[in-house]
Amino acid sequence: MPHPSRRGLFTPRRVKMTEFRKSIPIFIFCALFFSSCFPSISDKSAPKPILVDPTTPVKVKPAENLEEDKPAKIEGQDCAVQGVVERYQIESEALNGGLFISVYLPPCYDASRAEGYPALYLLHGQTFNDRMWVDLGAPEIADALIVSGQAAPFLMVMPYEEFYYRDDEGNQFPEALMSEVFPWVEDNFNACAGMACRALGGISRGASWAMRIGLTEPGIFSSVGGHSLPTFRGDISALPEWLDAIPDRQMPRIYLDTGRFDPEVKAAYRFEQVLNEKGIPHDWHLNEGRHNEEYWSSQMENYLRWYADGWEGGE
Repeated sequence: MPHPSRRGLFTPRRVKMTEFRKSIPIFIFCALFFSSCFPSISDKSAPKPILVDPTTPVKVKPAENLEEDKPAKIEGQDCAVQGVVERYQIESEALNGGLFISVYLPPCYDASRAEGYPALYLLHGQTFNDRMWVDLGAPEIADALIVSGQAAPFLMVMPYEEFYYRDDEGNQFPEALMSEVFPWVEDNFNACAGMACRALGGISRGASWAMRIGLTEPGIFSSVGGHSLPTFRGDISALPEWLDAIPDRQMPRIYLDTGRFDPEVKAAYRFEQVLNEKGIPHDWHLNEGRHNEEYWSSQMENYLRWYADGWEGGE
């Protein structure tokens, strides 16, 4: 697996003030009349992983909410019992700029593992970024589930929708995910390919994207989750048509949940009603709680257990 190298540090020599003053006229003359003095730098090459946070990889803190004892080994290997979260940037033609992605690698991650790892793609809510799922405790809970043998090892991929305030109409974020993020992950990490190896989930605005993408791109994801789903304008009306277009063998597992006091609870409930009307199996959870981090963190273990359960039934 190609792995990014860190950029070295460059320490310039000290320049005396007299030398600096003498250089000013030459600098201005060069800047104004000779653009060739400043070679152009292009970053438009094929997307490559760049580790952008010099403090990563970072070991995540152990989860405290799972009581099972953690073994010192998994799959018969000596390894750390914590995964790592790394942050990368790729060049996105769809978004015309850089796209940040946080990636969770599970304990005992093996770049040459024959069967590869399933990948869970997680989308954040409005006003948040690619650290949202990290801050809500997803890596710690995934570690605990994996090392205790309650879940098979899996990757978590968390892209950053930087322009989260943009309208969904004509938005290129889904295109960036489909044509750039997913292929990049499978090219640069030991992620197995195919519908059975991919799941998609989101919180709030991310839930809206997850449902729209997951149900309009059949055959890509085995599981799709919408947590505190608000829905984009027109999506509930379009939902019956989306569902009718999905072949039976490509219908993903679906998980919906929301807090009883969430301001968007009616939208989530109506979405769930359409699934019932169309006879689509799904998991629906109306819980106590609101549209906030306290609610999502309280549900995180349920989310990850559900996604992990889906890997077992894939083809």
